[in-house]
Amino acid sequence: MNKKEARSHFLTERNLLSEKEIENYSLKILDQFILSGLSHFTSFHIFLSMRNKKEVQTSFLINYLHKNKKQLFCPKIKDHSLSHYILTPDTNMEINKWGIPEPRGKEPVIQPCIDCIFIPLLAYDKKGNRVGYGKGYYDKFLSNFPLSKKIGLSFFNPINKITDISDWDLTLDYIITPNYFSAFPMDEK
Repeated sequence: MNKKEARSHFLTERNLLSEKEIENYSLKILDQFILSGLSHFTSFHIFLSMRNKKEVQTSFLINYLHKNKKQLFCPKIKDHSLSHYILTPDTNMEINKWGIPEPRGKEPVIQPCIDCIFIPLLAYDKKGNRVGYGKGYYDKFLSNFPLSKKIGLSFFNPINKITDISDWDLTLDYIITPNYFSAFPMDEK
């Protein structure tokens, strides 16, 4: 399956999910994260969910990480790239023109130290290749953090192979779904 086909298919699949299913699956993703052992890291970059796109609700992960005294960063789109901001329970938020919550009234952090990066996606394959929304924001961002663990969050299982991967596409290290946590590459069973 190519990126365009995967993007279309999984946007349709996500749109079929009810709000209750999204909440339940997102809570199960939190459970899988806790079981994964990745919570021993100290700093995390996390995307803020677009409710209108029926993304994984990262608020459960954010609350868990805050309660466990982890340092959190979140993105804001600025000049066709992602800027990074410290995310605390008191961070004021606003919704941008794409429906993405973003921090308001703070200064960006220049090249923060990040152990793990949670990455939004629409689809992924068994080798850890991902399909996002196609704007390339995360590919540019991730290239600056080669040592950070890249964690995809998805409601769905992988496809076998994304056929049109580019040289600049970076692979995930891990995937967390409601049913499992896995490192890449995944077994070809």
